[in-house]
Amino acid sequence: MISFRSQDRAEAGVGTLIVFIAMVLVAAVAAAVLIGTTGNLQARASETGKEATEEVSSNLRVVSVHGLRASAADADLWDCQVDVALASGAPRMDLARLVIRYSDGTATTHFSYDSAPLANAQPAAANFAVTWIRGSGTGAVIESGDLVTLHFNGCDLPPRANAQVTLLPESGAPVDADFRTPSTYGTDTTVELR
Repeated sequence: MISFRSQDRAEAGVGTLIVFIAMVLVAAVAAAVLIGTTGNLQARASETGKEATEEVSSNLRVVSVHGLRASAADADLWDCQVDVALASGAPRMDLARLVIRYSDGTATTHFSYDSAPLANAQPAAANFAVTWIRGSGTGAVIESGDLVTLHFNGCDLPPRANAQVTLLPESGAPVDADFRTPSTYGTDTTVELR
């Protein structure tokens, strides 16, 4: 059993008051530092989450890849065509900012957008052209539901050749469209590659 004596008194004085005020000030400074750090971390986490969402959702989807020969007598494919659409949930994408990296194992070429309108003409060297299969084709912007063909020439691919094609959008992850040519092209002038 605890008993209290009426003569017990707490020590009160200037020294105790100074210690108490110092403790309050230290706690206030510590709280300010914690609140500032928490706010900074929250802002960074929000920005990282937004960037991660863009990386995941702003991608192209490769539908098919095929190559062309000028005639059945030509030995090699000279034009590569990649059919692409937007991935689910991806925002509109400006294909003028897209870069296509192509490698046949001996050399690597980077193709950029050819701004000249395509009227059944082939793109210039180191450029790719865009043809809308489905959609409006306003500028070079692909929207949800659009289907476009990206084509570039200068492939010169014989049968049984490996090719690495990577689509590098302005934002989002790179998209691979690698393929291997068949053992023979037969009499086909259009060859399905993927």
